[in-house]
Amino acid sequence: MVGVDIQSRIVEVLDGRRSQQPFVDELALTWAAMIDAFDRLRHVLVDFDKTVAANPNVPGVTRFHDAVAALVGRDGATRSSRADLLRGQIDAASRQLAAARTRIHRSTVNIGVIGGTKAGKSTFLRTVTNLPDSVIPTTRFNPTTAAASRIYHTTGSPGATLFLHTWQSFREHYLAPLHESAELGPAPTTAEEFRQYYYPHPGSADVGRTRADDYLRKLRSAQRSLASYAQLLQGSDRTISVDFADLRPFVAYPDLDRGDSDEHQPFHAVRSVRIEQEFPDVTATGLGLVDLPGAGEAGLDVDRQFLQQVRDEIDLLLMIKRGDRKGASFVGEDAYARDLADSARAGVPLSDFYLVVVNRDAENDPDGEYFANTVKRVAAVAQERSIRVLTADVIDREDVFVNVVRPVLDHLATRLTEMDRVVLQQARALAARVAAEIAEYADEALALAGHLSRLLPNQEDEFRNLAEQLRDNLAHDLAVLVDRYDGSLAAGRTDAALEAAISQAVGAARGWVHDGLGRGSREQWTQQILGRYVYGSLKTKQDEYYRAKTEITEIFGQIDVSLGESVQRLWDEIAEVLRERLTETLVPPGPAALQELLRTADNRQAAILRDALRQLCQLKVDYGSVVLRVTRPVIRGIHWDRRRAAAVTASVAAASAPSAPATAGTSANAAPATAATAYRPAATGWIRNAAGALVRAPQALPGQAVTPAPATPAARTTVPAGATQSVGDDQGEQETAKRGASELYDEVAAAVDRCITELDATLRQEARTMSRTLAAAADRFFDSAIRTVRSERDYERLCRLDQRAIWPDRFDGGAARLAAELSRVTQQANLVLAAADGIDHAAGRTNHAASRTNHAASRTNHAVGKTNHLDGPQP
Repeated sequence: MVGVDIQSRIVEVLDGRRSQQPFVDELALTWAAMIDAFDRLRHVLVDFDKTVAANPNVPGVTRFHDAVAALVGRDGATRSSRADLLRGQIDAASRQLAAARTRIHRSTVNIGVIGGTKAGKSTFLRTVTNLPDSVIPTTRFNPTTAAASRIYHTTGSPGATLFLHTWQSFREHYLAPLHESAELGPAPTTAEEFRQYYYPHPGSADVGRTRADDYLRKLRSAQRSLASYAQLLQGSDRTISVDFADLRPFVAYPDLDRGDSDEHQPFHAVRSVRIEQEFPDVTATGLGLVDLPGAGEAGLDVDRQFLQQVRDEIDLLLMIKRGDRKGASFVGEDAYARDLADSARAGVPLSDFYLVVVNRDAENDPDGEYFANTVKRVAAVAQERSIRVLTADVIDREDVFVNVVRPVLDHLATRLTEMDRVVLQQARALAARVAAEIAEYADEALALAGHLSRLLPNQEDEFRNLAEQLRDNLAHDLAVLVDRYDGSLAAGRTDAALEAAISQAVGAARGWVHDGLGRGSREQWTQQILGRYVYGSLKTKQDEYYRAKTEITEIFGQIDVSLGESVQRLWDEIAEVLRERLTETLVPPGPAALQELLRTADNRQAAILRDALRQLCQLKVDYGSVVLRVTRPVIRGIHWDRRRAAAVTASVAAASAPSAPATAGTSANAAPATAATAYRPAATGWIRNAAGALVRAPQALPGQAVTPAPATPAARTTVPAGATQSVGDDQGEQETAKRGASELYDEVAAAVDRCITELDATLRQEARTMSRTLAAAADRFFDSAIRTVRSERDYERLCRLDQRAIWPDRFDGGAARLAAELSRVTQQANLVLAAADGIDHAAGRTNHAASRTNHAASRTNHAVGKTNHLDGPQP
């Protein structure tokens, strides 16, 4: 049984890993940004080199021909360029950094297990995991494949998941290495080509050398069994779950002695296997065992796959060696495994990373003579590198757990934090070292650009003069545009788009009123409303007012669209003026031209132009909604409550009177006065209420003149003193309802008509205000973009990178092209230097975090050590 103290220490190690993840992720992101900047610099330098080659007559350029070649390389060059050498270092550092990041993000402690043929590796794995032979086949049935099995301890349900190849990955990792080793040329590109491909028989006259026989046997076997796995290569699901009882064909070669078919080899489609199983006598839920492919797979580049897997997935590597007559000495197989481990340890001390387990074969070595001799010989060689040698009979569960599993887990609990720190330190140091090399490369490019720029004809003064002249030309063009807007305003012309929208809305609204308040005619309106009016005249009145208010709101709501059109027209006109001078390179066609120019100005630190464009692009927001600001307050006057309608209309009139001069033939106060009298009560007398009872009509509001009753005599019924009337007269009731509905129609129609009249007058004034606003916006942009002090510097910043497009007659010659390319080199080299500097900062923070975690873990291990010393051995 593995002790609880070991489990708790492993959990603490995994917690320490999680605490370092943000720092490692930051380093990885900064690294990626630096490599991207470096690659961009290479491309810029390649373009520059082409320009140098195309302009040999420019004075001084030939002096830098070799210097450029050293940086970027050329076709046919006899030596590698600096960039090529750096690329190799970058790839190595990227692999180390990726391995460190994968390690820190790994939530398990993984032990890799390797071993030679019949060394006992599979038996050891079955003993630890309690898995059956169908999951981890025994070696006497030749089960070796190139796929690794990852076995994780879990307290949940056991299961196996297969990770499958695609055809492309199968071709790359299986067919291509075998073709290369057999000297057959490129591998087939499709499954059908593979099916039809001719592979000679091993030993036939078509085979040049005997070493190709092993590779041909594998290729012919894979071709013969293609039908058993072709569908797995083509399916959309890249993982499948398999029961333990059915797993063997996916992880082992067919066992012909047990009746397996040689044409059923689905393991070819398997990249790797993940197995979850509860390990007996283990509490370390974060424990994983990785059954690594051996070296017996001819031509499959197992060494490279092994190194990649170990570097990315393994915390510790166990080498299983059988203590028999054959293994009684340190042989080439042992050196091979040790050397692979040494290449894959990512800077971790070999003594921490690699352990050897000598398997005692009691059945074939009952006296233990060969076993003892093997341990002695292996230990003598292992001692040279301080490699620890463990011994156990891998069939004996207790022996394995006491003498292998527990010591290995105790070793990991004690040393894993330090191992993590070393891996991170190695990755950080390598990243910093490569970043320094990249910075030196960028410095050379920067120096080259500086030297060459001094030899080129000086066009800086000319560029500055042209930028200032461009600013002056734009000043004239924009002034013409502003004058045109001011001239329209002085002539009394209002904004055409808004005028057209107002006329359209007024016409539609009056048409709605004329069309029986949207019912077709007055008679149709009356017919539809009469029944509702008899049932509840007040509610009907409220509904009709609300319906009218909604309709008028919707009709006049379209005016905001014309506001957007007016603003867009101003934007388009200003963009056209700018495009004429700055070209489409900076001001592209389309409605978003100014927004694109704004982004460019911001990126190139042209702050004056950026702010001027930002103000102009905010015009719609600054002006606001005409519907909400102008039409909505007037439409609120359409209300069934006379007092409220009068109060709302009066407030609107008071708010708009000072800024609304009279239009031709109309008093400025006419609309408010009309609206205020729209709902005056009838003359004093008797009227019938909604319930049909006779009541006295309300008095006029204070300050209002009493107007005569409406023209229809039946609208109000005055009952002389002493008169009587039958309230239950049905015919009288119907007539009264008709008169009431007719009155309501006249009232709503009059209220809406007066609202339309007021909206017409108010919005015509708003059209003039819109014209003033557009003129003011154009003038403000002119002031900000032209008249601001030192605005010519902004035009220099804006135009520098595009000077060849703007002034092709001045800057499109050989010297000009070289100057422009040098400017790009300088800019990109500075970006590389900034990114390389970021690596030092990110790596420093990562290293500091790793040191803190290691210090905390050391204190914990020290405390555990003292406890163990006081309490004695743990059970």
